[in-house]
Amino acid sequence: MKKRSVAFMLVTAMAATAMAPAAVYADEAKEVFVLADDEWYGTDLYQQDSWTSGQGLIADPLFTLDPEGGDLLDGVCTDLTISEDGLTMTMTVPEGKYYATGEQVEPEDVVASIEWGKEVSPYADGYSNIESMETDGRNVIFHLTEFRSDLLYYLGECFMGVIDKDQLDSMSQDELMWGAVPYGMYSVDSYEPGTGVTLVANEGYKTDNPLVENKGAAAIKTVEVKFNNMEEFTMLEELKAGDIDFTTYISMDGKMQMESQEDIILTEKTYPNIEYFEMQTDEGSAFEDIAVRQAVALAINREDLCALTDGAAVPAYSMIFDSVQNFSQEAKDDFMANYANDPEKAKQILEEAGYIDSDGDGYVDKDGENVEFTYYTRSSGTSVLVAQGLQEQLAQIGILMNIESIDWNYIYENINNDEYDAGIEVLEWAEPMLVLNCCYYDMDAPGNDDAYYESVSDAASTVDTDERTAKVGEIQKKMFENWNIIPFYSDVNYIAYKDYVKGITVHEDGALYWNDLSF
Repeated sequence: MKKRSVAFMLVTAMAATAMAPAAVYADEAKEVFVLADDEWYGTDLYQQDSWTSGQGLIADPLFTLDPEGGDLLDGVCTDLTISEDGLTMTMTVPEGKYYATGEQVEPEDVVASIEWGKEVSPYADGYSNIESMETDGRNVIFHLTEFRSDLLYYLGECFMGVIDKDQLDSMSQDELMWGAVPYGMYSVDSYEPGTGVTLVANEGYKTDNPLVENKGAAAIKTVEVKFNNMEEFTMLEELKAGDIDFTTYISMDGKMQMESQEDIILTEKTYPNIEYFEMQTDEGSAFEDIAVRQAVALAINREDLCALTDGAAVPAYSMIFDSVQNFSQEAKDDFMANYANDPEKAKQILEEAGYIDSDGDGYVDKDGENVEFTYYTRSSGTSVLVAQGLQEQLAQIGILMNIESIDWNYIYENINNDEYDAGIEVLEWAEPMLVLNCCYYDMDAPGNDDAYYESVSDAASTVDTDERTAKVGEIQKKMFENWNIIPFYSDVNYIAYKDYVKGITVHEDGALYWNDLSF
């Protein structure tokens, strides 16, 4: 999901509102759905490293992720079963599902698609434990080297769909980039590089997705996708005028503008994410003393900080956020009870550790040195605003926090190189093992050791969902004991569309299915 900043937008929008054309409402004659989306880079979902919300129109995942817990529901395939030892997975490819080319989806297509993904996909590691595959009638059987829970996530994600084996056998990698016709509600009729695509409905489409009402072909037969290469102000003006029916992302500035438009519907569409920060604990750093780390963590009032963002962020009290698979309420409760929202205790900890304001400058010191550090923040989005609020909260307990805004990739680089005091980080995954395996950027951080990764691997290989959730909770509770990696907040994103657009339902995990779309 791409984020944009729009300068001087509010003033410009106020001036333009009076001149904007009257809102256009759909009537019975409206037949084309116009969607503003990030640029597409192909139709072969296995070659892509990014996939937009709109591209869900042309490709279904093999299964459907249950927004309440992340279990796999039926999708292209149905009736998933997993052996007791977790090493054999069996699924059914029902008859009667047809590509836009007219060919029926076959079990052999699923096998060929995954084999193709292993060869070209940047996400192939997520299903590298599939040792072999076979078909038995309409069934596909996976034989695994080991059970890993992240495979279940990938099977329900956009990067694992199905492409006709005949196409995979007859087309080159370059030809498949835009020539592949994955199984989905629509197919690409025309493509104009940098501008957009025109989609036409696949009349042979059927789904077993239990989260949608329309199980058959799309009600709207043509979709125009405009790539978001315009300024957001221009895009929103087109939305108000009815030249665009739906946009897959708007900034918070854009949301504020659209709130006054009676014919525009704003809906939260947030993919699971966690904003957190690490503190360097090396000798000589401000956070070498665990008492200082404890004070910083306890001083944070996330509700007040998120209020500064006007709805762009919500508090986070665990590394595995509430909408992520295997979310542990126990870990969240533990953090809230012991690691957050207690500035008076923070002051007490500092005083007991010998940190006092000896010179009356408002900041505590020890051995003649103020407790002072620099916090790296991104230069866009909620990061700077929240950092400024954190700076004020820490000042209330006598800690001096300086803010330095730099590009996000330099933050990660500096943390990885131990050239930092503290810095914001973000992970966007709906699967916990991906978060836990990637959350440490400080290689020398306490807790970032072999024992930690062994515990993550053990959780990932646990077949029973409830048992795996309990292990994910225990991993976080152990992590929090070091007080050096602090869950902070979760960014909130919004979509906007005209009120004549029907059938838009966004689930708790940010998933949007287009099956019920109509005017």
